[in-house]
Amino acid sequence: MKHHAPSEFHGHRVSLAQYAATGCTFELLVPVNCDRLIDEPAVIARFEKDEYLPYWAQIWPASLLLADAVAAWQPLRGRSPRIIEIGCGLGLVTLVLCHLGYRVLATDCSEDALAFVVENARRNRLPIPETRVLDWCQRYPDLSFDRIIAADVLFETRHLRPVAEFIGQHLAHGGFALLADPNRVTAEDFGTVARHSRLAVDVVPVAHVDPGADNPIRGRLFHLRHTTWNVSQNQTEPPPCTSG
Repeated sequence: MKHHAPSEFHGHRVSLAQYAATGCTFELLVPVNCDRLIDEPAVIARFEKDEYLPYWAQIWPASLLLADAVAAWQPLRGRSPRIIEIGCGLGLVTLVLCHLGYRVLATDCSEDALAFVVENARRNRLPIPETRVLDWCQRYPDLSFDRIIAADVLFETRHLRPVAEFIGQHLAHGGFALLADPNRVTAEDFGTVARHSRLAVDVVPVAHVDPGADNPIRGRLFHLRHTTWNVSQNQTEPPPCTSG
């Protein structure tokens, strides 16, 4: 059942956007004219503090690449692995996983983003994911995950090392991480940086095809695991990267 979009949500003018994955259409509330958010006094003040920008307020192409990848996972039967999405934004990938029956911790550095994730899950009649404000430059002793996922978090070179170290610190042995990237130049050295954090890295080219678009969205998936991981420890082998 489709909903009408409210004119405003959580202090932002909004519209509806639709995205397809797992054979279903997901309907998301998205801020209108997200570029204008950078002129808001709260955003200006936070930028002066830590160079924050409201990247959460739109669906980036790499999110579609990651949504395709996780949509290929088998629907959950039994207990869910512990999954975290870092930089979840408006929540498209988290919603795809909720639809498949997985439990996800959706995280972002913006409380506004997490409010949209919860509302978008509700509008799509999905289980409400757990949410948490999180900074991937920080470490959280209470957090450990079987799967860590993220889309387009390598958009600045200064993010490569913190993201790799976050994964190295919070990825359980036997687990894997999956990062989607739209072939950004800033991410070219991520494999090398991740290996310095004792992570094994595989890189696979992927593409998202939208029938209504002239050209596919192209990018790559970084598939990471601990270098000490091996199947002799009675671990379940992570699924291979898919080509979208």
